Amino acid sequence: MSPNRDDPGLSSRQRRQLLRAALLLPAAAAMATLPGCSPSERVDGSFLQPWREHLQWKMADWQRSVSLMRRIGCRQVVLQWTGIRGGDDGDWELPDTSLRMLFTAAGEAGMTVRVGLPFEQRWWQAIGADDAALQSFFDDSLGYARQWLARAPWPRLQAFGGWYLPHELEQYHWATPARQQQLAQWLHGLQQAAAERGGDCAVSTYFSRLPTQGSLVALWESLLARASLRPMVQDGVGIAGMDNQQPLQPLLELFAATGTPFDIIVELFSQIPDPARDGGLHFQGESADFERIRQQLQWARGSGADHVLVYAADPWLSQDTPQARLLRRHWGI
Repeated sequence: MSPNRDDPGLSSRQRRQLLRAALLLPAAAAMATLPGCSPSERVDGSFLQPWREHLQWKMADWQRSVSLMRRIGCRQVVLQWTGIRGGDDGDWELPDTSLRMLFTAAGEAGMTVRVGLPFEQRWWQAIGADDAALQSFFDDSLGYARQWLARAPWPRLQAFGGWYLPHELEQYHWATPARQQQLAQWLHGLQQAAAERGGDCAVSTYFSRLPTQGSLVALWESLLARASLRPMVQDGVGIAGMDNQQPLQPLLELFAATGTPFDIIVELFSQIPDPARDGGLHFQGESADFERIRQQLQWARGSGADHVLVYAADPWLSQDTPQARLLRRHWGI
């Protein structure tokens, strides 16, 4: 399916494009010598989205990235995935040496690492297919995930902070009870396999702007009845603006009513308007305005979330652009 601004998976795919492009820009130097941010702007954790470029990272690179997260108060890094399976340019995965460097850097900074499973690139095709094709994807990916988890050594490390499922959930593709049941059974299998290795299982969710009979509340009522998951709610402000927080309120009320622990993810980027209106094929973004982020953090802290995470300190705070430099100055780092 060609991407367009109404594509329910667009925010997730575009964030990947954003982060991958931003990583090609040089990181700002000497951040370790700068003062830290004030307590009012501190956050609890940050995502880190690896690409093939990260295969070349040395210990100093991981330490630099983790150090920046720690400067804004982070105690947790969420490694979005450990690799990508089924991509157009072939499978790849961070080697154990890379992850051990990340764990070492995080441990030195007093932080934990929530480890993302490999991302299944076929996800986008599968969720748009019929129920039979979707079930085939679920069966194959669950089998692979069980094998991967069985050999993963990370729960034995002191800095291990749980698991993350990198397949983000919205209400558009899961409007019917039948598809919700399929999804819940798959997630239950993943969660059980993860629990056998130790650690809880988190997955992020966001509001799709496509018209649909589905709702995030109905989706999560179904999921929570069948699987023990930790929801991470994306605020979606980076693309949809501050108004995107309002449709998330019923979901937050559900979590409050059911006593479900959850986290909020605050997006640190802004979408640059697309004058060509090419449907996002050349999507661009930049580090967001500090005042907007302050409002996002205020909303997140009042949401009832256990933790407030950002997406993501690296690259939107680290890159050497005028917007990122201004954001660092306002943030006090």
